[in-house]
Amino acid sequence: MLARRAIVLVLLGCGCSAEPTPSGGSDESGESADTSAGDASSTDGASEPSDSSDTDGSSDGATTDHPSDTGETDGEETGETGETGDTGMELPEGSPGCTALTSLEEGEQQFMLDGLERRYIVRLPEGYSTDRPWPLVLALHGNGGNPDNWDTLGGDTDIRTAFRTDAIIIIPEAINNAWRDYDSPADSWPAGIELELNYFDTIVETATNQLCIDEDNIFSMGFSGGGSFSGVLGCRREYIRAIAVGGAVIYFEPEQCVSTPAAWVTIGELEFNAGREAFRDFFRTLAGCEPTSMGSAPEGCVAYDNCGMDTPVTFCSHPGGHVWPSLGTDATKAFFESFYAAE
Repeated sequence: MLARRAIVLVLLGCGCSAEPTPSGGSDESGESADTSAGDASSTDGASEPSDSSDTDGSSDGATTDHPSDTGETDGEETGETGETGDTGMELPEGSPGCTALTSLEEGEQQFMLDGLERRYIVRLPEGYSTDRPWPLVLALHGNGGNPDNWDTLGGDTDIRTAFRTDAIIIIPEAINNAWRDYDSPADSWPAGIELELNYFDTIVETATNQLCIDEDNIFSMGFSGGGSFSGVLGCRREYIRAIAVGGAVIYFEPEQCVSTPAAWVTIGELEFNAGREAFRDFFRTLAGCEPTSMGSAPEGCVAYDNCGMDTPVTFCSHPGGHVWPSLGTDATKAFFESFYAAE
């Protein structure tokens, strides 16, 4: 199982119709917790309906209502826990998959869970081998979206290129393509959260047993509903090291939190509202940060002061509405990389 955190498990809000673009489905109400007041959409500030229907971002920013081992170096084993390579640095501990006889293949995976047919997509980095453990990035689409939002090459959501030599990517699919179904009664949402948490636990357990993963560096990212559910994972699952989210609101009850992730949060100037501000401030406070901050790269970003050593929190404002911004993918990659690059 997991080395650093026991399994109890970087993706976007509404039950929209078809996913129009790679930008991912958009989020939801804009209110924290289970409230569902409308938020500003990416159509340059036009208000969404007050019935909490989500929006889905298009490529131009418009939205539509409703996303160990066996390798050796210089004669020394380099993959087992505590061993060192020829650099003299201790390698991160690898998951059971580093010595497994079978491996999870790249591409689409399907299985039955809780009476539902579930699927997700695996993308392996260039040069993947079991000679070293790899970071794992979970990338969650928005409500009304699908895994294609992140499983793309080119454009602002091209995480495959960003992490092509760095990390394993897993792109899950939500039940009915919505991490929170605003067309369903609100009293059904908590049960849906539990089903999805079991789904992520199953995915992560499968991945760590069949791929060589650095269990200290498992991340979740997402836009809109996928960002909101990344917050659920960061709050309720100890195996998440950090989250990176755009346009998210709170889906969980704060008293349910068992873990504190590092957090990178972006909100568009045209979608900024109390719900998204509450999401940002919750994770900032959870990490022990002060409300004060200092400028951080890229432009428009700040790093909050006095956060926990392992739980930095960065906030980035962008000039758009409810879309994954052009700075998002590179900034997410840099944020996650800060945890594993020195290992």
